Formats: sequence, C-alpha cells, structure tokens
Amino acid sequence: MKKAIATIITLAIMGLPVCSRSEMNSASYTIYADSVNTGGILSTGGAFSMEDTIGESPVGIITGGVYETRGGYQAMVSSSIYMTISSTSLNLGELSASSVSAVSTTVEITTNAEDGYVLSVGSLTGTSISAVSDGAVTAGAEEYGLSATGFDSLIMGDVGITNGLNISVSGTPVTSVSTILGLKASISPATTPGARSQNISLVASANL
Repeated sequence: MKKAIATIITLAIMGLPVCSRSEMNSASYTIYADSVNTGGILSTGGAFSMEDTIGESPVGIITGGVYETRGGYQAMVSSSIYMTISSTSLNLGELSASSVSAVSTTVEITTNAEDGYVLSVGSLTGTSISAVSDGAVTAGAEEYGLSATGFDSLIMGDVGITNGLNISVSGTPVTSVSTILGLKASISPATTPGARSQNISLVASANL
C-alpha cells in the first residue's frame, strides 16, 4: 500500500488596518491623538451628546482604492486586535487510504473595533495533496482540506485552502471568541508517496 507523510505548519500574522500614528503614553494612560484648533466643547442633552472641534483643518475622509485617510481629530478611531493560536505546528502523520487523518488548533480573537474583524488565510506556501472539492474529506480518496467551527465561522464542511480564504467574521467587537480550525487529509491507492509540508499564514484584521 502506498503511503504519504503530510506535515502542516501554521504561522500566525496579526494585522490591524489603521493609519500610522505617533501616540503619547505612560504606564497607565495613552493619548492616541491630539488636535490643533481654536476651540470645541462636549454638549449633552438627555440621552444624547455631541462633541465638536472648531478651526481644525484638513478634515474629512479621503479614499483611494483599498486605502482611507481620516483627517481631523473627530474622525480618528483607535482600535486594537489580538490573535492567539493554541498550536502552530500540526502533523497529520502517516496517511492511509483506509482512514482520514485529522488535527486541529484553536484561534482566539479579541478586538475592540466597532465593526469587528475578519480572520483569513494570508498566504500559502509549500506542497500538499489534492484539495478537497466535494465538501468532505473521505477515506480512500486523495483529499486535503480545512474545516472551521465556532460562532463566527464562515466555512461549512471541508474546503480547499486558498490565499485570501475568509474563515470567520464578526460585525461587532469580540472578546476571546474562538474558532477551531481542523485540517484533514486522506490518500488513495494511486497517491504518489512522499513528504508533504505547507506553511499557512493567518491574518486577523480589524474592520474600520
């Protein structure tokens, strides 16, 4: 019986799409932005409040392609995102035509971004057996794929791993939300023997 060895290595990359800035901070406090203007005040009435700034220039939102510049103190948004992965080195071991090999790791996301986050595959390098195409990795067939479970998961069943694949998404801030990533592989009697390895980078991006 022909067999193959598949080793999957997962690398984590954290992404935060915000403008570069210089901020002032101490052990307990951070001022992430300042403003040069002639005045401004916070006004309140009942359940509503309004903060204004006088004499500031330039202001407004300028967009071009995938980039955005938010000019002015009132337009600035400070947000953060954190990603942890329970295991970054996964080994599917020796594959067999009579069974499916499976391993998993848990990705945990925390962000205070008002519009939540997107977890996706940033890049993919290395070699693998044929990607699953029918929604399920099945014993006896040469197939390799990814599954994801969790409240924010976008993936149903087993899918092929591709650059830019969106894995999970939220439209609101989250705290320690988990997505379990499963990697599965199987071979057929016709699979070419040999070692397989793959590097997968994951990108967690805050939605602004």
